Amino acid sequence: MDSLPSRPLTIAEGRALHRSDAFRMVAPASAHTARDADERLVSALVLVRDGIVHGVGFDLDADEWTVVYRESVEGIEDAEDHAQAANEALQEWAGHEDREFEAVEESGVEAEAGESERARALFERYRAATAE
Repeated sequence: MDSLPSRPLTIAEGRALHRSDAFRMVAPASAHTARDADERLVSALVLVRDGIVHGVGFDLDADEWTVVYRESVEGIEDAEDHAQAANEALQEWAGHEDREFEAVEESGVEAEAGESERARALFERYRAATAE
C-alpha cells in the first residue's frame, strides 16, 4: 500500500507497478475515462506480494486507497484463486467489469452508465495531485 500514490493511477503507472519488483502481480479491476481526457485512470487494483493478495480501491470519500480484500496465500495456484476472488470483490465494490491493462489501452473503453460522476471526481483528484 505504501507503493501507491494518494490518488488514482494512470494505466501506465499501473503497468509500471506490475513490471516492478515491488509486486508479483498487479492487475486493474476498475478503469475510468473522462470525456475531456485521453488518459484512463485505474481506481481498483489486485496486488499480489509476499504471500498476500490485496484488492484495493481508491475511496473518494476518504481520499485514499482502501483495502477491500486481503488474504494470505500459499503457492501460485492459491494466489491465482485469491486474485480472482479479490478481482470479483473489487468489481462489486466499484461496480465495473473485469479489465486488463492491454484491453483497457487497446479497446477504447468508455465510461459506463452511472460512472460519469465517479470518473469526474477521480480525474479531479488525479489532476489536483499531479499539478503540485
